[in-house]
Amino acid sequence: MKHIYIAIILLGLSVIARAQDNAFMLLKGVPQTTQINPAFRPVSGGYFSLPALGSVKINGSNTGFSWSDIIRSGTGSQADSLVIDLDNLSDNLQDNNLLASEASVQIIGLGFRVKKAFITFDINHRMKAKVKYPKSLLDLRYGNYNYDQDVPISHSLSDLFINTMDYHEVALGISHPITEKLTFGARIKYLIGVANAESEKFNVGIETFNDGTMLMTSDAAIRTSYPLVVELDEEGYIDDISTDDDADAADILMGDNRGFGFDAGLTYQLNEKFTFGAAVNDIGFINWKSNTNRFYSNGTFEYNGIDISQTITGDDDDVDYLEDLTDDFEDSFKFSSEESSYKTNIMGSFNITAQYQPKQWLDLGAIYKSYFVDGDMVPETTFAVGLTPGSALSTVFTYSLMKNAPANFGTGIAVKLGALQIYAATDNINSLVTPDKAKYVNARLGINFVFNGRKKKQVVENIEVIEESID
Repeated sequence: MKHIYIAIILLGLSVIARAQDNAFMLLKGVPQTTQINPAFRPVSGGYFSLPALGSVKINGSNTGFSWSDIIRSGTGSQADSLVIDLDNLSDNLQDNNLLASEASVQIIGLGFRVKKAFITFDINHRMKAKVKYPKSLLDLRYGNYNYDQDVPISHSLSDLFINTMDYHEVALGISHPITEKLTFGARIKYLIGVANAESEKFNVGIETFNDGTMLMTSDAAIRTSYPLVVELDEEGYIDDISTDDDADAADILMGDNRGFGFDAGLTYQLNEKFTFGAAVNDIGFINWKSNTNRFYSNGTFEYNGIDISQTITGDDDDVDYLEDLTDDFEDSFKFSSEESSYKTNIMGSFNITAQYQPKQWLDLGAIYKSYFVDGDMVPETTFAVGLTPGSALSTVFTYSLMKNAPANFGTGIAVKLGALQIYAATDNINSLVTPDKAKYVNARLGINFVFNGRKKKQVVENIEVIEESID
């Protein structure tokens, strides 16, 4: 039998790398920064992005561990070898850990001015994944009894959570000044879901008593939207799960999964040097109706040992104790399935920014960003220095404090050759230098054509100079 989690694995593997984009947020003159705060107005004229190359992004984080926490140099007779060190891994894990990832491609992107308003239009393909896993998963290696202290060990795996999704996004945004200092921005989004897997609930525990007996309980449900073939046994329980090879690709990409979302933001320019901003992003939902399944298990298994009396008396007659025990266990935790629509949020976040510009070519900034996973808040704080020596070049250098990873250095650059703009940014350049110690990885790059109306502006400035000379 293929495991019930096949859909989760397929979706999870499709996204190898959440949040971040902090260096990118303070990169001057890049139109896609409006995706982080729709009130931003980085372009004075208009822009359009090279199709499928305007913004390519991949973010990933694992707050629990890096590879160097698991794979380590051996000692003693294994000094010349690499070993798996589960004890060191356990020491580095927190009680609750997060594996988060996001990838996106901007298919279409353009923006233009209409009087005082700046209008944007985007079509993006996005993938997100968040998995919360408890440290107690690693405690399973100790078994269910501590013989040194002569006490039983119980395990709770109820903090496990997973949500992965793949969807299209059609977005229309506007940024408009409310006063001379205050600007408001908003973006509405029409969402088309492609695939999803989410743990509706996961309450699993193993309780061991002083007499050695165990009580295992399970109350778990996982919902998916993905083309699967579910085969049932005679009793109506799941016997096998496989992907539907005959599924129509068009039906998967443009099925009946629909939703709406929005971003909203503000910027406030206190004076010529200080600017503040705040935004919420990806607030909304998708109603999953296509290829949906709900897999659930609710059972209790009590282990009281094995009766070997027949073996002692010689009357066992080929009794297979292990097979009987396995059958009893499977009967207690059989999975069932049902088809029903369900709704999920699209994993929102919020950010707060502060910028100080002491010189025309120098910007100092700070960013606080946070998002939520199963009720837990995951914060990030970034400090940035931006250098803009001319209209053709913009750079930024950042230092970020992230969960369980205090040192993350980032950088970004945007180069403009006429109307052509090429940019790239990362919050974790140190992950390229020491990838085995990285807990975060992030990169974003793209190509735009940006029109700031500089010729018109230059003509006006020349006229003003001439008029001053005449006077």
